[in-house]
Amino acid sequence: MQKELEHNEHLALIFQEVLPALTSGGVEYFVFGGVAIAGVTGEFFRKNEDVDVYVVEEDFSKTESILRALCQEHGDWDADGWTLSYSQLKTTRRPKLDLSIKGVQLFSVVPVYKTPQGVEFRVLQVFMLPENALTQTARSVDGFQFFSPPDEVLFTLLRNLIQNYKERGKPVEEY
Repeated sequence: MQKELEHNEHLALIFQEVLPALTSGGVEYFVFGGVAIAGVTGEFFRKNEDVDVYVVEEDFSKTESILRALCQEHGDWDADGWTLSYSQLKTTRRPKLDLSIKGVQLFSVVPVYKTPQGVEFRVLQVFMLPENALTQTARSVDGFQFFSPPDEVLFTLLRNLIQNYKERGKPVEEY
């Protein structure tokens, strides 16, 4: 799997600086998507374009502040040129932050919402996550350390995100 590790080296700054900054800033984050699935198996099995994270809604603005501070620290004078952008889905009005380094988007963060019914995840549609969606599970992939939700939550997310892709007519391989 050495080749897959090399294909994911572009994410090193996310694991070395961004995720530790969130933790030291008091933000509990949860990696999901391809990197989290790699965390379940303990090794990368494909190239991942970015690291996808969710945080509870209450921590979203704190997360934004931490990311903005990192961007300032790595300002225009830095050859890596860190930038942060904000967007919002029209359908569910869920916000999203994207961190780019050297003009390449490498990190995304979205909020999840605590409701009386449980933990709500919003993409093009809203779906509920299992109760333990806010339980951090320590993962390690090729020396990179991070937290994700438990396996059951990851598989629920994966099923729902693949269904979303199919409904939009996108090939599942894109995910």
